[in-house]
Amino acid sequence: MRLLPVLLLTFNALALPVTAKPLIGGPKTIAVDASGTVSETVASPMMGQGSYAKGATKVAVPLIAVAFETSAQARISSASRETTTTKNLDLRLAVDDAVLKGIAAELQAIVEKDLAAQGFDILPKESIDTEARWLGIAKDGKVGEDVKDNFMSGFMGNGSMNRWFTAGDRPLFGTGATGALSELSPLIRTARERKISLLFYRFKVQFTDLEGKNALVFTYVKGKNVLRMVSADVAVFTPEHTLGGMIKLTANLTAGSDFVQELQGTPGRYKVIADPARFKADSLLLIQVTSKQFAQALRKAQ
Repeated sequence: MRLLPVLLLTFNALALPVTAKPLIGGPKTIAVDASGTVSETVASPMMGQGSYAKGATKVAVPLIAVAFETSAQARISSASRETTTTKNLDLRLAVDDAVLKGIAAELQAIVEKDLAAQGFDILPKESIDTEARWLGIAKDGKVGEDVKDNFMSGFMGNGSMNRWFTAGDRPLFGTGATGALSELSPLIRTARERKISLLFYRFKVQFTDLEGKNALVFTYVKGKNVLRMVSADVAVFTPEHTLGGMIKLTANLTAGSDFVQELQGTPGRYKVIADPARFKADSLLLIQVTSKQFAQALRKAQ
């Protein structure tokens, strides 16, 4: 992967040396190399739910969803007796929807290949499409439209908007740990009665990393345009358990900044123009690493 300078957008009240406090908390960031490998484990069962992933042999993957961050905003204010200082940063990603759909179109093959490599018996994704319980789930997620960060049960980011797509253009609904009981209960019952395991994948690709500092004499926000994956999970419903499990990404993964083709705008408000080929390749690299780790973590949980 070629290395290009990272674009840094910074707005300072006073240029004093200080340790930045990220606007987004979380685990450490790990760079993914061009071969698509990382040096450590970056996925594990969600605490308190590890045993619920046990019992998976025959698996179907009816839904794989990917969210692309399309805008990110940060606002930091500091006040004194005389004045209030506010710093704003608004970043927007410019990339054609055809590129995003092209990434989503490859997800099913990636995920199923990784599961097969771990010895799971893969059933067709359509294997539950005619089930009455499946048909009764309200699948009203907004595909291809900008939605807020907390859509799909808890994916968080930069105070941003995201655009969701699915593998095979399948209907979208929330399957996370905080999903509605009306959605999760039919999945649990279907897994138990059909004696198969159902897996639901979610990935989120972000195009920037925001951080800020708010102190008495120093206020700033800055964004670093690097393609990264902070949020991803797979919900697991097996025949052996009446509660669903979840495997989550435990590190922030980054594929670097070479997706940036151009930066347009004025201080505080920028458009990040993405190179289509690099954006697709780097997004798929992040997804491939995460998918492989999820398959390994699911195998280890058996």
